[in-house]
Amino acid sequence: MERKEEYNQLMEELENTPIQLEYTMQRVEARRRERYFKRFFAIPMSTCLMVLIAFTMLVNCVPVFAYTCGNIPIVKALAKLVAFSPSLSAAVENKYVQPIEQVQTLNGITAKIEYVIVDQKQLNIIYSLDSAVYTAMDATPCITSTDGEELGGYGISSGNSDKANGALNYITVDFVDVDMPSSLNFTLKVHDNGSAIKESFVKEDMFSRENVFKAPQDISTFTFKLEFNPYYTAQGETIQINQPFKLDGEDLILEQAEIYPTHMSLTFEDVESNTAWIRSLEFYIENEKGKKFDKIANGISATGKIDSPMMASHRLESSFFTESKALTMYITGVEWLDKDRQKIKLDLKNVKAEGLPDNVVFEQAQRKEKGWLLTFGGQEYEEDVSYQIWQSNYYDEDGKEYYFNSWSSGMSGYWDEEKYIETPGVFHVEIPLVDYPYDTVYMTPNFTRNVKLDEPVVITIK
Repeated sequence: MERKEEYNQLMEELENTPIQLEYTMQRVEARRRERYFKRFFAIPMSTCLMVLIAFTMLVNCVPVFAYTCGNIPIVKALAKLVAFSPSLSAAVENKYVQPIEQVQTLNGITAKIEYVIVDQKQLNIIYSLDSAVYTAMDATPCITSTDGEELGGYGISSGNSDKANGALNYITVDFVDVDMPSSLNFTLKVHDNGSAIKESFVKEDMFSRENVFKAPQDISTFTFKLEFNPYYTAQGETIQINQPFKLDGEDLILEQAEIYPTHMSLTFEDVESNTAWIRSLEFYIENEKGKKFDKIANGISATGKIDSPMMASHRLESSFFTESKALTMYITGVEWLDKDRQKIKLDLKNVKAEGLPDNVVFEQAQRKEKGWLLTFGGQEYEEDVSYQIWQSNYYDEDGKEYYFNSWSSGMSGYWDEEKYIETPGVFHVEIPLVDYPYDTVYMTPNFTRNVKLDEPVVITIK
């Protein structure tokens, strides 16, 4: 019995788990599940961390990505504002827009800089003016460096003419000789009555126009400091071409093409033996898909050279957002300034001249108390479109240089004494030579010939 009782007692002890071993299997199972969990999630978690880092870098370094991810809507008004320009429209469609959203209020007017569209060579500032006091306003723009110094190498022009309160307007600044700065001060001098300049002269008082054109008093002056993301101001591609070609018998070289989000620019060079300088080109570019890029719709269309009258750089709409693999240029026409017609002599007393620009007529020369009033007729190359016949400088027989600072133009007719003469297809220009006492004058034409090519000149760009 004693042996049997001892056996039973030992078996009971074996059935009871020692305190040190309690929940051992549960702990083992837990560790197994933990290792499995870690193995299962280790790679995805590291991948998520890498994605998060990449996302952060994109947001901070690539504004287009940040713009897309952010809650910054491209308003319909902006798309409508730039609809005239294929390049700016493409920029908006591709969200290539830097929001600014700076606001200032002064003297009952609120000025707001909404957006900029900017690259290495062009700045488009989209702004609005709003007021409960004034029903219509306009503004004269100005840019300076952030330390107040004048900037050089640029041209500035105003765009949309909608003066309604709150309407979007734009200013275009083209940098020609320099690249876009990283920041600048933008000033708007706001005027009342919806016009920066009031015109209240009559035809017989042409000579006093410089005293009649007066800028109205400024209501408010706003100055904004604009800082541009380096991503935008670095955008652009330069293609070296150096392709010689013949154009209307003259020798030229297509040196390079520059492609920016806001425009394309082609730079030409001529040779000394040429008989004329390029003043304007009629041309376009096509890509491999047949998409056409015409001359620029906003800003500067061409720029000249310092040492000659040649217009060397010409601008078109941009192929930047089209991912074009091939670009081909087609030149269909050209305006020339002949070297032997840089100055044209006019006999004012007898209303005669030799070597006038093609399709230009010297119609009248009226002696006035303060000088001469000249009238010219020019052929319309496009319906109801005039062009600049003369440059503003002129000379007397001794070579002394003068300038006229105003002129007027009209379409399809002019007054000869009290009789109105209709001239379909011809526009007319009146130019006052203020305080000019002589009977002869030497004037400088803007161009002398306009040539339409029978076959386009074709050049491969890339």
